[in-house]
Amino acid sequence: MTDASAPFGKRPTPLAPATLDEVVRLNAALASADAAAAGPLWGAVHKLLLKAKVDPKVIMSLVANRDRVRFDLMVRWLHGEEVVVEAPKERVIAAVDPEVVKHALRAFRKRLKFSRLDAESRLGIGPMTGGKKHEIDAIIAPREFPLAVWEALVAAGKLRSERGGFYALVNDDIDDE
Repeated sequence: MTDASAPFGKRPTPLAPATLDEVVRLNAALASADAAAAGPLWGAVHKLLLKAKVDPKVIMSLVANRDRVRFDLMVRWLHGEEVVVEAPKERVIAAVDPEVVKHALRAFRKRLKFSRLDAESRLGIGPMTGGKKHEIDAIIAPREFPLAVWEALVAAGKLRSERGGFYALVNDDIDDE
């Protein structure tokens, strides 16, 4: 368990009532929103927590993982309540359909390939201008597939989990399908 006095870092200065009301409104909207509608709401959460002077590392972890439980705790914490955040437990890898995993890995490779091509096609760094090779090793996994699929690929040794929700290929051969 984390220290109850600072579960989300240093407590910011007391927030204005309007800001607290906005945090509560966003929390309620996230609770009732489906996955498709939650994206813009998480962006608003990110901006609001930056405005509230919450530790940026905590914000990125919260928003990148779209962690509703920790956001509920943070809302209570911002209201001045003492909350206890438990240490993350060992993740249990859910059983995922092998076909879904196969399609997810193919989508990941395609997204990584296009990200690299996009980076290399910029003026001044292309092969015709004596530029440089791609420097993109990891990307955020496509959101079309749930987190359990990406965790299954990490457990299978196909992907490597990087910080901040990024994943990289263990075997960096994109065309290997």
